[in-house]
Amino acid sequence: MLKKSILIVACLLSITLVALIVVTNLAHADTANWARILKDDVYLYKTENIDQPLFILEKSYYVRVLQEFDSVLQVEVIPSNDVEFVPIVGYVIRSEVSMCVTPPVEPYYPAEVLTVTADSVDIKLSPVPSSTSILAALNLQPLYYYGKQENYGTTWYYVRYAGRFGYVDARAVSQPQVAFHPTPLPNTPSSTTPTTPDETPSDTTPVESSPTSEILLIAFVVLFAVGLTLALFLPGNFKKRNNVFEQDI
Repeated sequence: MLKKSILIVACLLSITLVALIVVTNLAHADTANWARILKDDVYLYKTENIDQPLFILEKSYYVRVLQEFDSVLQVEVIPSNDVEFVPIVGYVIRSEVSMCVTPPVEPYYPAEVLTVTADSVDIKLSPVPSSTSILAALNLQPLYYYGKQENYGTTWYYVRYAGRFGYVDARAVSQPQVAFHPTPLPNTPSSTTPTTPDETPSDTTPVESSPTSEILLIAFVVLFAVGLTLALFLPGNFKKRNNVFEQDI
């Protein structure tokens, strides 16, 4: 009987360990940090000091959070699996983005390909007319778009071309056609159908379960089962149950 009790307890402990490992892995998967761009004019900066703006991030899309600091986040922009759209690491101001727990659906960031409409256009190091030209792109050449920046009364696109990043005058290339991310923006009021006094607004906001609470619940249930098994099958308790049964007879 003792061997049977030990075997049952060992099985329950194994189940507990497996359940905790599974839930912990799910929790880590669900807590991969992301940030969503919900405002206009949210810049990606080159350095943590927020003194070198690269471009304005596209509203409604996401960036992966790599590190968190007091007032800034180090993030990664991931436009596409296309080899030409390599991820970019930069910094955003924490208060300008919305943190997310659940990983977003793809695309995380738009992958727009522009073409040169002028005979040729210079790819510049900075969004300034007098800036150094990195190289020149000829008519109909593809440029891989990441974002834009307004400077000196001109719109500049931050693009990747021939393996180099730089700025191009928006007047010399096609315009990006960026649609909103498929996930609706939160708390978007309806402007067409007003709510009457007889209607009760329904709360459709999904409630995310806490991975920590799931772990604690599973641990509690399994430990309770272990305790119950010990109470029922330990030799002393089993003997007591037999004695009571015999007395009743």
